[in-house]
Amino acid sequence: MVSGDGMPYDIQVKAAQIELLNQQIQTLQLRLMEIEKTVDELSILKMGLKNMEDVAEGDDMLVPLGASVYAQGKATKNRKVVVNIGAGVFVEKEIKDAVPMVDRQIEILAEQEQMVLRNLGTFSKEAERLTAELNAELMVMQNAGLPA
Repeated sequence: MVSGDGMPYDIQVKAAQIELLNQQIQTLQLRLMEIEKTVDELSILKMGLKNMEDVAEGDDMLVPLGASVYAQGKATKNRKVVVNIGAGVFVEKEIKDAVPMVDRQIEILAEQEQMVLRNLGTFSKEAERLTAELNAELMVMQNAGLPA
């Protein structure tokens, strides 16, 4: 079957499928970068929490305010931090209890990363397969003297 623009329908379908797969691949690549960035931030947070355990009361310290901005402060005997447990709910936790929460978040992100990588592999292979089929069909058309 030939479409209104003279291009065989199956070639148009494959081209559209390849385009859709490429968009999905780009979306997954962006998600992968977001995951990696978040894991990096959580790793820095974990290191900061562990360092706080070693700070003595009255020691000078830099307190992160966000976006690489810090304020000078002094350590207190309070060994608690406020953490977001989800849905905008914050609770106070001992530092020693906050570290496992960060570890769990990193584990969850690692699982998500593996899923994204599997999907990337699947979509990439399918896009390669369809591209090879499309190129073969176009070559047959070209060799037959048909417009592609």
